[in-house]
Amino acid sequence: MSKLNTLYKRSNDKIINKKKWSGSGHGKASESANPLRIVTFLVTLAAFIVVVQSFRWQIVYADKFKNLSSNQYTSTSTQDVKRGSILTKDGTVLAVDKPIYNVYATLSLEEEEREIFFSHLDEFVAEVSGILNLEEDEVRKKLPNDFVYAPLAKGISADKKKALEEANIFGEGTEGFGLYFEGEEERIYPNGTLASHLLGFLGKNEKGETTGEYGVQGYYYGDLIGKEGYSYEEKDSSGNTILTSEYKVITARDGKNITLTIDANIQSKVEKILAERVKSVKAKSGSAIIMEPSTGRIIAMANYPDYDPSKYWRVSDSWILKNRAVSDAYEYGSVMKPITFAIVIESGFIDKNYICNDETGYLDLYDATCYAVLIGRKVYTWNRLANGTQTISDILKNSSNPCTAKAALSYDSKTFYDYLSRFGISQYIGIGLEEEATNYLKSFDYWTKLDIITASFGQSITATPLQLISALSTFANNGVRMKPYIIDSISDDNETISTKPSVISTPVSEDTAHFIRDAMLEAVDNGLLGLLAGDLKNYSIAAKTGTAQAIDPENGGYKDDVTNDTVVGFAPAENPKIIMLVKMEEPHISYYASSTTVPAWREIFLSIADDLEIPTRN
Repeated sequence: MSKLNTLYKRSNDKIINKKKWSGSGHGKASESANPLRIVTFLVTLAAFIVVVQSFRWQIVYADKFKNLSSNQYTSTSTQDVKRGSILTKDGTVLAVDKPIYNVYATLSLEEEEREIFFSHLDEFVAEVSGILNLEEDEVRKKLPNDFVYAPLAKGISADKKKALEEANIFGEGTEGFGLYFEGEEERIYPNGTLASHLLGFLGKNEKGETTGEYGVQGYYYGDLIGKEGYSYEEKDSSGNTILTSEYKVITARDGKNITLTIDANIQSKVEKILAERVKSVKAKSGSAIIMEPSTGRIIAMANYPDYDPSKYWRVSDSWILKNRAVSDAYEYGSVMKPITFAIVIESGFIDKNYICNDETGYLDLYDATCYAVLIGRKVYTWNRLANGTQTISDILKNSSNPCTAKAALSYDSKTFYDYLSRFGISQYIGIGLEEEATNYLKSFDYWTKLDIITASFGQSITATPLQLISALSTFANNGVRMKPYIIDSISDDNETISTKPSVISTPVSEDTAHFIRDAMLEAVDNGLLGLLAGDLKNYSIAAKTGTAQAIDPENGGYKDDVTNDTVVGFAPAENPKIIMLVKMEEPHISYYASSTTVPAWREIFLSIADDLEIPTRN
């Protein structure tokens, strides 16, 4: 009873308190206000949650939900494009895409299909392995009882795909059952290594994406791959296109075809002979360029060692991938001498009747410069013998360093420096090959008389083979230097853009160019190219050889008894159809161009003279 009483008392207290509160209108709030507080708190909490969630949906995850929403009422699609091909001027295909396929065995989970497949498993394995040239056990291991999707082979040809599709393994009307194909494009090079350094290759970047590397495929990659098509449209709830809504489309553009200026037959001959000669003289590498001096068109450009662009990863040293005819600047030696004499004649410091009297076979550098650090230093003739009285033609024939240096010292260094740029030494040409490089002349502020002396005969000054042939083409084209070019045209279904010959500079007058040309011709007629080029006398050829010490990049200075040898010549001298440069890097059978590069130049020239209709002398 005590408990009941207690409960009754509490109940009466609540009634009394309630009456007191409602009657007075004053005093302290009763405990009956607690539920209101709870409701207020819950409403506030709910509102806070709504605000937070709205912030997350509308701000933090806005893009995600926009995309989800967009996918429900919009549709996008892409269109594949075809990569462009690369051809020679005479239509030979050098690089083109070919369709290939990855083949898979595939099977659904339906019992009937699986029963049909596995009841003919032996026939399936035998047929597929035979077409794909695979071992039967290798194929069988990929097809366990629970398989759904199994890769069988990659990169099969269209012919093999067709054979698999037509194989009647499971009975009439079941051709292709159990097989699935994914198509892609493979870059192929039908002529193997031909023009590999001009082509470059399609490789992979660090993300695994296809990209152009080296050569034309590196430089013009964007043009070759084209542009993928893209469309965007809105749909209704049934998936039908809303015709009145926004519609966007970017039309696909196939890659452009690129036609090179080279002649495939001549290119092939140059590559073959160059490879043989590099091996015979045991050179590190060799390069050759043939150009039409009146236009700048490259007829052939080759390097050895070469490589197969479809198997570029097999190359042992990365430098082999570079087109050294355009990428490597080197000290080129006495092929500089025609340029030196053209500068001093054109600028009026000496005349065409210049005579050098060489009584010692050397030039004393201290006497020439008055630099104390050069006391006892001398520049010698190639055999250290005096040449006596020499004309300009004699100087070119004998390749006299002392007489060339004396002529160069007759003018100021600023004139010489400025003329080098006119001839394109240190100037980037922009022929359209990814790895094309240039050299950098030391600032004129740091040039000395010693620089003038050594540069006059091609030492301590560098150029790429492309820059060098461009400079000397001035004498084959009446004093005008044309821009070398390797791209004949770039075309697609809508247009063809052809390269037009253009003038880079006019370094010297026609009169000076003809004088140097005639001096080079006379030097050849008097034996410049040596006994190994005797049968070239049937042609009118102007040329100059160059032998320069090879730079030692690791220790500085020059390598002992190691040279880079060059020959540049054009024919017929009076109206040249070609100018050709051949370079041998570090040959080991001889130190002189007459024994290393001249035989290669001679053999290449004789092999292509009839192709280019170069006439013999009357």
